Amino acid sequence: MEHAFPDWLSHWAVQSIWWTFGFFFIASVTEMLFPPFPGDAVLFLGLITLQTSEIPVARGVIAATLGGLAGFALLFWFGRSKGRAFFLKRNQGVFSVERLHKVEAWFRKWGALVIIFGRFLAGVRSAVPIVAGVGDYPVSRTMIFGGISVLLWNILLAVFAVAIWFAISVIIIV
Repeated sequence: MEHAFPDWLSHWAVQSIWWTFGFFFIASVTEMLFPPFPGDAVLFLGLITLQTSEIPVARGVIAATLGGLAGFALLFWFGRSKGRAFFLKRNQGVFSVERLHKVEAWFRKWGALVIIFGRFLAGVRSAVPIVAGVGDYPVSRTMIFGGISVLLWNILLAVFAVAIWFAISVIIIV
């Protein structure tokens, strides 16, 4: 069967499992820290490419999940260490202390759901861990729910990547 991707891309993916893991990890961290970066597209195409290799897709999902969680943790830390001071210093409009207290109360009530499902909203994805940090949401709960969120998202991307690869394979065979 003929490959749908160039041979050099498949060859690169299997040369070293560490290159592949590093690629997925860095793409996921970068996407969290710099939202315009198309990390999901990189991951999706990378997962499709893994279909042509001996590397299991699950390993790519794990690497991307660790990268996404690392980026999530960095943004949470930023919100926790810098965000409160930012609100307290400005204390007006959107950045008022009153708003800060509302964010804290909102996160106490809905934090787990916001963190888990925030990953599925592209425009909100990187703001969620910052707001969790500013809202003083517990670190352990934030990391657990953030990990669940990133893992669910990456599994969903992997399922679509495998389905697309299967569809491409069927078309090539026919």
